[in-house]
Amino acid sequence: MTDLQCPATAVLLDDAAPPPPWTARLRVAERFAARGAEELTSLVEDSADLFRGETFVVAAPAGDIEEALRRRGVGGRAPVVVEVDSAGWRPVPAP
Repeated sequence: MTDLQCPATAVLLDDAAPPPPWTARLRVAERFAARGAEELTSLVEDSADLFRGETFVVAAPAGDIEEALRRRGVGGRAPVVVEVDSAGWRPVPAP
């Protein structure tokens, strides 16, 4: 069964690098920081439930982001934009 709610959009940024210029154009509902792939994964999934149809940003170490993406079957590295809903994480192009 498909998810009938809008996915949340998570923008995952390397906390050691300046944010890319395109982030200034985003309407951001909330900003978070995370440490560790497990904390990052939990934060993204919990926040996706709270921010359906909205965008939130998480800053974390690049290695933690890569590990969290791998755990969800998504390749890539920061900065990365993913849609999150009950079907999982899907990478989408940066705005």
